[in-house]
Amino acid sequence: SYGILGMADEEHENACELRERLEKQRKRQQDLDEQIVEARRSVDEAEERQRLRRELDANDDLIASKQNMLDYKHDRRRRIDSDISGPHLPEMSSSSARKARAPVNPKDAQVMQRIHYGRSVVRHEQLFKIEGLSWLPSCLEQEERECTTCEPFRVVQDDETSTYILVFSPITGSLQHKRYEDVHTDFEMIDEDTTGTLALVRTESHYGTNLDTQFFVQAASGEFKQWGKRSRVAVPAIPWAEGLRCWVGGPDLAAKSKGVFGLPFAELLTSEWVQGDTITFKCVIEELPMAAHPEDEQIRIAQALTENVERPKLVEVPPPTITDDLLAMLIGGWQSDITIEVVHGEEAEPVRFTAHASLLSQRSAVFAAALAHGMRESQTRTITVSDVPPIVLKALLYFLYTDDFEQVDKALREGGLAEVADHRHAQLQALLAAAHKYQVLRLLRWVEAQLCSGLSIEVASSFLALAHTYEAAQLETHCLNFIKAHMAQVCARADFGSLSHACLVKLNMHCAGVDPATGTCNKRKRGVE
Repeated sequence: SYGILGMADEEHENACELRERLEKQRKRQQDLDEQIVEARRSVDEAEERQRLRRELDANDDLIASKQNMLDYKHDRRRRIDSDISGPHLPEMSSSSARKARAPVNPKDAQVMQRIHYGRSVVRHEQLFKIEGLSWLPSCLEQEERECTTCEPFRVVQDDETSTYILVFSPITGSLQHKRYEDVHTDFEMIDEDTTGTLALVRTESHYGTNLDTQFFVQAASGEFKQWGKRSRVAVPAIPWAEGLRCWVGGPDLAAKSKGVFGLPFAELLTSEWVQGDTITFKCVIEELPMAAHPEDEQIRIAQALTENVERPKLVEVPPPTITDDLLAMLIGGWQSDITIEVVHGEEAEPVRFTAHASLLSQRSAVFAAALAHGMRESQTRTITVSDVPPIVLKALLYFLYTDDFEQVDKALREGGLAEVADHRHAQLQALLAAAHKYQVLRLLRWVEAQLCSGLSIEVASSFLALAHTYEAAQLETHCLNFIKAHMAQVCARADFGSLSHACLVKLNMHCAGVDPATGTCNKRKRGVE
């Protein structure tokens, strides 16, 4: 009997445990029900917050639009007050017309007035790729609309009315795309009977514009083929009292046969225009927007320009050729009456140049003295030069005959390696010595300028010695300034130690603030500003 009672107790305890478990489950269900109610309330609150945010966004857009309109009205008022625009502009009197008339330049000038209507045209190319094209009809059915759209884009970046979207309908249905979470709300005012496959939609606006549009489809080859004809339209402004409307244009809006190149959607999917279930469109847009509304002021698009133009010459006068002619006389030796023989170096063969005594005497006092009556050169008609390299003397003669530094550079380049810095410096140093010897001041100054532009730590000491020897004052000043600014680097070089005593004295004077040329102090006195 004890065993039976024990089993009953176990069964009774098990039943109690089951009842406890049931009770816990009931409490859990109640807790979950309460949590579901609370979660549903939280979802409702989240949806309300989302709705309020969208309402705030819409109000922000409306406030921004009204602020733009207010700014425009303020600007409009200022333009009217300044008599720049407005319906009651003053008529120009004859006296003011005379004042405004563009002045005419010299008697032989013509006045041309150009009127340009296309100066402000902006061109834009927009690509629109649709992937998973075969899925589009069923997806649009789920979205409860007949077309899909790209994101808005601008043609004229600083003009809000120049905003567009591209719309594609696989069933060539209505282009009134359904609003989806307040996206593209500025492109909804489209006529109900507007149907087509692809369309360009302009944002709602009262302002007019001028548009030129072309539509293309990409083929399997990658090239774009034009679909439909090129269209150029004047989109009229909408009166302020009327509601906003969108302009819509497309390649098959007015065509009897709808579809891409007239193809039904099923045939389009297997055509050359669809690759990998993807189709790509291109829209080329040229826009000339209207900056004003005709109800506010008269529209004027053209930009006028008045300019003076030179009359066609009755007789064409050729350019001067004296430089080329004189150089040709030198190179060709035409009617030359003197020879310059250059012997540079102990083993070098003499190099001879034929020249003209009268021209050399006019251009150089040294040549004039050498060719004067009673001098040996005037008798032998030969001038021997041993301290100037042939290529440098050639450059000197080119300058004497042409007064053109480009010809000097040309002669130096003919000597080879003129682009190498060291060789170029050597040529210029020799040319400086020649210009100093024959007292050709203009050439001397030009060589100084060339050497100054090539001044560096490596050549500063040698350039200073050169400037001191040939009395190149400007080059000397630049060298002194440069060495003072880079004293440690220049003094560490071996060539600095070979500077003459006179050069070192000038450098010390310059560093002490004393002008080596005049001996006067250049330093400011203490306390003197």
